[in-house]
Order: sequence, then structure tokens, then C-alpha cells
Amino acid sequence: MAPSMQRGKQTARQFKVLELLENSRFGMTTREIRDEVVESLGLSSLHEKTIKRDLEHWRQLGYPIEQHDTANPDRPKIWILDKTRRKIPRLPIGVVELLAFSAGRELLYPLAGTPYWDGIQRLWERMRDSTSPEVLAHLDRQRAGLIVRGRGPGNYAKKEGILSSLNRATFEHRLIKIRYQGLGKNGARNRIIAPHAICLFDGSIYILAADVPSTNDQIHPKGPIKSFRLDRITAVSFIDRRFVPQRDFDPDAHFDNSIGIFRNNKPKKFRIRIIRQFAELAAEILKHPKQRIREQKDQSVIIEIEEAYEEEILPRVLSLGEHAEILSPKSCREKMVKTAKMLLEKYRN
Repeated sequence: MAPSMQRGKQTARQFKVLELLENSRFGMTTREIRDEVVESLGLSSLHEKTIKRDLEHWRQLGYPIEQHDTANPDRPKIWILDKTRRKIPRLPIGVVELLAFSAGRELLYPLAGTPYWDGIQRLWERMRDSTSPEVLAHLDRQRAGLIVRGRGPGNYAKKEGILSSLNRATFEHRLIKIRYQGLGKNGARNRIIAPHAICLFDGSIYILAADVPSTNDQIHPKGPIKSFRLDRITAVSFIDRRFVPQRDFDPDAHFDNSIGIFRNNKPKKFRIRIIRQFAELAAEILKHPKQRIREQKDQSVIIEIEEAYEEEILPRVLSLGEHAEILSPKSCREKMVKTAKMLLEKYRN
């Protein structure tokens, strides 16, 4: 399993352990916690030693989790979270941390109206409440010099229920049926998907999932991971089936060949010539993580991209007009010729 996926599953498991103790009135045994975590997260197996390590993790962070003996032979030892003295250790917060969180919070405005945003707001309020008026005043002065701009974020308040269901399906590895309006399609249609992750990109939320053609008892989705934009999902419903996530899926590596959110199975190698005056601008517009820039004797530059998707590259090259030329691959060069002829005919008329 990819390292980032492993970290994500560890975090989900640890928070599930804490949630179970917070909601328990009479405490839980190690085995009870393990069984609940396995059922909730759809795990195939989990050792009790792992649960004990998770409990120790929260104890080290200051949570009053204690083990008590009982008179019940079936439950001789239980774990209890003492809610009467539950308190996260107070940490000193300075203006640098507040300034960083303030800016990061604005980048997450697309989550407004969702449980994620509620958590962000509560944390922000706690941070400000624990800070002196003098520090807050200094923060306001510093914050005025930092502007966060970009594409206007979406507001997903009306999608809160859908997003919560998709989030649950992702962490519990449950199949889910969605009503999806594909881009450029005439109407919405039902699709069954196996959600692997949720992605926030450029003001929009996407579900990274594999299409599932049938719902057998043992589900191992083999198809490519696709991006489903939350704006285009109009309804969801759970299916009483779990799936086994693709072992080689790594969210960090998933978009290695992408500039944005787009991905398909056929990246291509590109060579693009840019005239000298527009070389820096072209590098910023393309901004591919794997691009290399080679200066030429005539002071033009060649931008080489080992693997990229033409659906992302061609529109960006077009935006540079006559100052850019695709040298390869041949198929993309021919598409640019066809587009240029169509544009010429359109403007000639």
C-alpha cells in the first residue's frame, strides 16, 4: 500500500478509536474496540496490540484514557475516557501560527457549510479565544498585508449530506450509487463507484473513485481511478457491499503527470518551442511538475515534458497564440493545425 494511503488509514483508525470511547457510557474492552473499528472501517483484520498503541497515542497527547478492572469475568478490563477532565493540553499560540492558519483557512472556503468547515471554524475560534488581545491586534495588522486570491470557491452547504455520505463511504470502503451529470452529457445517469479519496482542487471538491460494473460479494475494483466533481452529483445512496481498495493507489502519485485534476491512461511526451520574450510566461502557464526548459541558440526555449495529458497541454499552448509551437508528438501537432484552420475560417467569416 502507498505510504500516504497507509498514513491516512492509520489516522482514520486512531480517530475512530477516540470516537468510540467518547461515545461510550460504560467503557469498552480492547477486543470490543477492535471489533468496532474493523466493522466501521471495513478492515479484513486488526490486532489488539494495534488498538493498544492507538490508545497510548491519545494518552501521550493528554487525553485522560484509563484502564479499569471490573467484576465482570467476560469484560475483566475496560478502557474509559474520563469526560469530566477531558482537556487537550494548552499550547502556546503565536502570531506566526495564527497568521498561517488564517491564510490556510481562506483557501478552504469551498468547504463552507460542510462538517469539515465547522471543524475549521471551531478550531479557529478556540485559537483566537486562547490568544491575548495584544497578539490578536498584531495579527490583524500583519494579516492586512497578506491577500489570498484565486478562482472563486464553490459553496457546498447544499451538498453537506451528499459529502458526508461520500466521506463515510470512502473511509468505510463501501460501494455507493451516485446520480451523476457528466460534462457535456445530455442527462444524469446512475453509476456505482468505489470511492478511494476526496480531493479539493481549485475551489472545487472531487471524489476519486473507480467505476464498479457489478456488485458481487467480493469487490476488487480494477478500473482506473476517475475524478467525479461534487457539483455534478445530485443524489447518493449506499449499497450493502464493501470493496477492497486498490493496493497501488497513492493520492500523492495519482496526479504526477497532471497540471490540474485531469488524468487518463495515455500521457504523452511533449516538446514545445517558445519564443524568447514569452519563455518565462509559458513556463508559468504550463507549470508541469516534470517540465524541463532548454535554451536554444536563437534564444528561444524548448519546454520538454516527459509525460502529460494533451487535454491539459493543448489549451494552454493555444493561450500563448503564435508565440508557442508544439514540435511533438505528431498527433498533437496535427490537432493544433486543425484547430488553427478552424479558427482562421471562423474569423475570416
